[in-house]
Amino acid sequence: MLAATFLIFLHGDREIDALDFVLSEFHLGATYDAIIRRRLWRQRRFDIVLIPVVILALTYLLSLSGHAVFLTSIGMYAAVWHRGRQSLGVARFYQRGIGGPVSRIHDVLFRGAIYLPMLAAMLAYSHLAPTSYEGDTYLGLSVGADMTSAVGLAAVFSVIAYLAWTLLRARARLSATAAKAPIAIHPGERWVVLAHAVAFGSGYVLGASNASFLLVLAVHHEVQYLYFTYAMARRSGSFQATEKPSIDRVGKTIASVASVDAARLPRTEVKFAASFLLWPVIGFAGAMAGGWFAIPWLAPLGVGGLFCHYWLDGRIWMRRAFQH
Repeated sequence: MLAATFLIFLHGDREIDALDFVLSEFHLGATYDAIIRRRLWRQRRFDIVLIPVVILALTYLLSLSGHAVFLTSIGMYAAVWHRGRQSLGVARFYQRGIGGPVSRIHDVLFRGAIYLPMLAAMLAYSHLAPTSYEGDTYLGLSVGADMTSAVGLAAVFSVIAYLAWTLLRARARLSATAAKAPIAIHPGERWVVLAHAVAFGSGYVLGASNASFLLVLAVHHEVQYLYFTYAMARRSGSFQATEKPSIDRVGKTIASVASVDAARLPRTEVKFAASFLLWPVIGFAGAMAGGWFAIPWLAPLGVGGLFCHYWLDGRIWMRRAFQH
C-alpha cells in the first residue's frame, strides 16, 4: 500500500489503475476457482446459481431502464461492505484456528474494530464527496459533520482499545507461568484488524479528494483475497501434504503444520499455482475481450458480475460451506 501511494504521488495513477483492473479480474476468477474446486454448486444451488442469476437480471433491468445512479450507489456501499467483511473473514479464520474469541470482551472489541472503521469510512466519504464516486454520480448518505466526526472518533478509539487489550493479554501470557497462562490470541488476527483500519481510514478519506487512493485500497483488498484463496486452495488437500496437528498445554488445537517433501516442493508448487490461475486468467481474458469488441450489451454484465462476486464471496467461505 505504501509503495502504491508513493507511486501515485510520484508519477500519477495510470499504473495503479491498470494494476487494479488486472487484479480485480483475477479476484473474481479466484472466487470461481474456489466454487469449481470445491464443487459447491452441487450442494448449494440456491446460493451459487439462483441468486447470481437474479442479481444479473436486476442489474440488466436497472441498466437498461436508465438507473445508472442506483447501480453506482449500490456499487459504492456494497464495496465498503464487501471489503470490510473480507477483513473480518480473514481475521476470523485466524481467530477460529485457536478456538475462537477468548472472551465476550474480546468479541465485542474485535467486532467494533472491524465494523466502526467501515461505517466511519463510508460516512466520511459520503460527507466529503457527496455527489461523485470514482467519477460517477451516486446517492451520498450524509448525516452531517458532527455525526460523521463522532463516528470517526468512535472508530479510532475502538481500534486503540482492541489493540491495547490484545497486546496487554499477549504480554500477560508471556509473563505468566505455563499453568496460569491465558488463552492465546493469534497475532495474524491483530495484524489483519490493524491493516483493515489503516486501509479504510486512508483509502476512503483521502479518496474523497483524490480517487486514486481508493485504487490503493482496492489493490490491498485484491492482493489479500488472492493470497487467502490460494492458501485455502492449498490447505483443502489439492496440495499434497501431511497434516500434523500441534496442541498447546490447555488441549486446544492451535496450528496445523504441513510436512512436504522438499525435493518435490518447487515443481509441485508451480504446478498447483498454474492450476489456481486458470479461472483468474479466463476471467481476465473475458474482460479484455469485452473491452476490445465494445459490445454494448456486455457492459451491464461486468457490473452484474461484480455484484455476483460480492454475494458469492459472502457465502462460499462460511463454515457451513466447508462442511461440504
